[in-house]
Amino acid sequence: MELRISMPPEVHFDEAGNTGAALLDPNQPVFVLASSDFGREEANDLLNLVRTPQTQEVKFTSLKKSDAGRRRLLAFLASPLMTPMRVKVSITHKRYMAMCKAVDIIEETLANRAGLDLYERGANIAIANLHYYVTPVFCGEARFELFLSTFVRMIRTPNAGNKAEFFEAVRALYENCSEPRHRASFGPYLIAQREIDEILDGVNYLALDPAIGSVFYQLSVWGTQFGEEFYAIHDESKPVAAERETFAAMMNPAASPVVIGYDRRKFEFPLRAGTLKFADSRTLPQLQVVDLLAGAAAYFAGNIARGAKDELTEQLQQAGIERFIVHAIWPAPVVTPRALGTEEIGGVNAVDFMVKALAGERI
Repeated sequence: MELRISMPPEVHFDEAGNTGAALLDPNQPVFVLASSDFGREEANDLLNLVRTPQTQEVKFTSLKKSDAGRRRLLAFLASPLMTPMRVKVSITHKRYMAMCKAVDIIEETLANRAGLDLYERGANIAIANLHYYVTPVFCGEARFELFLSTFVRMIRTPNAGNKAEFFEAVRALYENCSEPRHRASFGPYLIAQREIDEILDGVNYLALDPAIGSVFYQLSVWGTQFGEEFYAIHDESKPVAAERETFAAMMNPAASPVVIGYDRRKFEFPLRAGTLKFADSRTLPQLQVVDLLAGAAAYFAGNIARGAKDELTEQLQQAGIERFIVHAIWPAPVVTPRALGTEEIGGVNAVDFMVKALAGERI
């Protein structure tokens, strides 16, 4: 009798548009993470739709240059293998993420100390949307840009000079705001100045890297879908590799998962991934597939972010590239729980829960 050992499924990940903590690069306005659970044979079948005798590793940047390349790309996206069950995409609007991180790191920290949970019912998202759309109108576009750029610089290099420049930018917004009711929204940032060293204790430049949160989210999504242990293989990535130990601490496929978070933002913890390994895309066709998808999604989302849709952007939209999106950090001019999809009452603060879990406390 032949015994067959069933191996856990594998999920491959790759990214596009990663500028690390440099969130305000106008040439790369979005970050994309793509993943799939294709096997080697399926991946080669997909790549055969876009390969030519002259190409070994297919890249989106090459395909988009010619009509023939674009036709092969659209055939790749139209393959019956390419379904939302097999493929996942996360998209991050990096400029908006900078605003979200200001809310998370400064406003949420101060609110938490006061016994308020900004994550419940999406208050953190509402505040970020409000600032992103309203602050430039009432306080000036250039001042808002300076606020974002000095915030990013302070998080990347938290020296005294950068902290002072950030709070000068905050003060400029406050003093030049034409709407008194909106002026009050800068109160937390004014208060934060005298506590900034304590607020930033333990925060480093990786807090601004969209890759880490995107990988965590997709690991959770795949774990919920499989309901069992799986192996994660990521294309070589310095930011994700730098957090390898943190990811490992969040993985325990044998544990009974607990649902944490709020409303539509709930997920299972710990992660069901058994391992997170790194590999060279040149050696694995599965990584080449998600590299191609990530490149196409980054091109599509980048043009949407810039308001510069072209013919290929339209073709990608018509090909249904948006059907793969499982998570997006993207600005929207909405602030109510109903509009945000965060009406549901109750849940567990995910940040507090994971901090305790990583510290080894009983939870």
